[in-house]
Amino acid sequence: MIFSKELNDKILGYIEKNKDEVVEFLKTLVNLEGQHGDKEELDKTADFLLKSFESIGMEAKLLDTGAENGPVVTGLLNGDVAGKELVFSGHYDTVFAAGSRGENPFYVKDGKAYGPGVCDMKGGITIAFFTAKALKEFGFRECPVRLMFVGDEEVNHPGEKAIGYMKECTENALVVFNMENRYESGEVCVGRKGCCEYTVRTHGVAAHPGHAYDDGRNAIEEMAYKVIGLQQCTPKNKDRDYSVNVGTIAGGTVCNGVPAECVARLDIRVKSMKALEECERKMKEVCAKTHIPDTTTELVMDNILPPFETTENVTAAYETLKKISDEIGGNITGSVVVGGASDAAYIAPQGTKVVCQCGAIGAYTHNEREYAIVDSLYEGVRLFVHTAYNCKLFA
Repeated sequence: MIFSKELNDKILGYIEKNKDEVVEFLKTLVNLEGQHGDKEELDKTADFLLKSFESIGMEAKLLDTGAENGPVVTGLLNGDVAGKELVFSGHYDTVFAAGSRGENPFYVKDGKAYGPGVCDMKGGITIAFFTAKALKEFGFRECPVRLMFVGDEEVNHPGEKAIGYMKECTENALVVFNMENRYESGEVCVGRKGCCEYTVRTHGVAAHPGHAYDDGRNAIEEMAYKVIGLQQCTPKNKDRDYSVNVGTIAGGTVCNGVPAECVARLDIRVKSMKALEECERKMKEVCAKTHIPDTTTELVMDNILPPFETTENVTAAYETLKKISDEIGGNITGSVVVGGASDAAYIAPQGTKVVCQCGAIGAYTHNEREYAIVDSLYEGVRLFVHTAYNCKLFA
């Protein structure tokens, strides 16, 4: 392993010199808001990142992903160096609409930075950028280094163009660090549940509830049986491999009519694709059973963000990163499998070594109380500069 007090002191000096710039970069990035559909705002963020990458000598470009989606922003350092790329991936879109928290919502208080997306995951982007900036200043030439951030992760990439670009950029990578936020307990992520959305639609027969009650077939009544059955598909043990949640339901058009249709939307969380197969089989059995004569039911998958499964390569990447962290006295405490989905799910199935939750440490993501611990930005830069100098350990 390449480690020396001289290198560590050099990194610490770089961090001390750039502390204000790190916070200012994060401030600009957070104040450049944008959720899916805010194309104009997302384009502003993408342009800021593009110019930032170019300012440190990276080969940077925008990859179009459609009329509503933010583009993929990618920058390459050491493009002329042979070998596989060390990649930092992530997203710059947030769950919050622009302006929902007022003008210029970023602020720092008691060592914590606040604002929409500050932790999920603009803090991680900041770590990746200043890692690349340090490597450029240090004359690092051990391997190519790529930054790649998408603008439509929170809605799972409509049109799938961004997914294609991600796979293309990472299929031959040396290792990928997905810069989602870390928890304050200090673990990095080696597995995530997949998230699938389904629609269940029951069809009945419309009728007047007064003079033609018996001619009707109530679609809401049929759906009531389906809701109970679908909820019961979830295993009772807490360490379950999958879960089914009926999140919304709507049926009928007026109170004084037997409803001919009812629609429910489901959220399914799975640890593996095998678990999804079992879960879907059970849901189909529920939907195939008819309780009200002359009604029919459809079950349709609308969207899937697959699980990030803990492969041998994922485990190997984590163990190497943890070894480096331990060597430098870093703050990675272990590994964890979590419930929320991420783009690591599209990277790992290619056989790529990838670790998730490598970004800023903080809490309350997707929440008005969201914050990132400022010192974790500096520690993240220190970790990943050391990691780059030890890139051969990931081969």
